[in-house]
Amino acid sequence: MHNHVAEILPGRALGAGAGLAAAAACIACLSAGVSSAPASAEGARDAHVHYACSGPHSASVPCHFSTPSGNIRCLWTPVPNNVACERLVGGRAYRLRPTGKAKRIKLRLRRRGQTLPTNQQVVFPDSLSCHDTNTTMTCNQDFGLGEFELARRGSHAA
Repeated sequence: MHNHVAEILPGRALGAGAGLAAAAACIACLSAGVSSAPASAEGARDAHVHYACSGPHSASVPCHFSTPSGNIRCLWTPVPNNVACERLVGGRAYRLRPTGKAKRIKLRLRRRGQTLPTNQQVVFPDSLSCHDTNTTMTCNQDFGLGEFELARRGSHAA
């Protein structure tokens, strides 16, 4: 019989019995996680979850959004499809389209828009997405090389 675990991890050959024991342990962990799902689902119903830039007409309406701290404001527009973000202190701003590299631009967004919850990823058409933390915003092409990050220190674009 061919042992696939030994091929993936050279130098760590496992016998068939050890492989079966590991698989049984994984299944036990997964089933424990599934059995606890209803309890966490009840708690999730009580908490209000906000998904920015989502709704019935979200694919055709521009969307303003910002980091939880409010230091970075962004605008996604459907035509032309791009995401533009501005760091309020210092005024650094970048634009990203579905193809090509991010470009430094001059931008002044007066609206704060929807505040993203910390660590939320917003996905737009044509493989553009943005991810935030409390004070940074990173936008990228999901299948390309273009991206930018706005932060208090170390903002960059590629």
